[in-house]
Amino acid sequence: MHTITFNFSHVFNGVVWNIKAFDEILVVETRNSELKQASFSAFDIQTNEFLWRNLKLEESWWISLAGVARDRVFFTLYTDTSNPDKKAIIAHRLTDGELIWWNNDFSLTDILDQELVGVSEKYGRQEIILDIQTGKPLNSASFKSSQKDKVIRPQQYLEGHSYFETIKTFFNQKFNLLPTTALEYLEHGQLIFISCYFQEIELANYLFILSSDGNLLLKEKLDEHPKGIGLDTFFILSGNVFFVKNKTDLVSYKIL
Repeated sequence: MHTITFNFSHVFNGVVWNIKAFDEILVVETRNSELKQASFSAFDIQTNEFLWRNLKLEESWWISLAGVARDRVFFTLYTDTSNPDKKAIIAHRLTDGELIWWNNDFSLTDILDQELVGVSEKYGRQEIILDIQTGKPLNSASFKSSQKDKVIRPQQYLEGHSYFETIKTFFNQKFNLLPTTALEYLEHGQLIFISCYFQEIELANYLFILSSDGNLLLKEKLDEHPKGIGLDTFFILSGNVFFVKNKTDLVSYKIL
């Protein structure tokens, strides 16, 4: 029978805003609204060590994590804050966070096996393809297939959906709790993962991990007063479940 054991917890100096994965590497975007500062970190889930942490780029706020591929991590830079369509892309080396190349007129739409697909606005809106390694424009893509995502994500069900109502009944009978608004559900191996919301003093988000026969293995409060309903509040990668607590704490459990 599958079970879980605590793996790690890392608290960041800002809200965990976005997480991208490539193989066994997580790249984490955090944002500190008071300082108007975005930071980025790369974490190896095999060694439980950071490749680099709290990387700050020249543009401190109008920048976001766009994707990870091969040995590159890509950032979208908003070059005109009054026009969100005007973007640049910056590529850093995944292993050490060093700047490799940039393109001042590129809006990313897809990551292929060897190339980036995006849009240029300089001479009218047109699709262009860049080499992942060099950033140089290509005439065509060599592999017309999007990058395979190894991350296993839950399915979201809104209140009123038959699956939501079934789980709501189970929670009421098993825990004397009534989920509200929405939940995320995933069966993986012999474990069941459910992220759901309860009305306490304010709305609160909890993660439950159950065995296949309904025994509770873990109950964690993810957020005490979320501003809205989250999507992908947890995910599974390489035999580990990951989630964010209190907006700043990235937590992982190993699935055994």
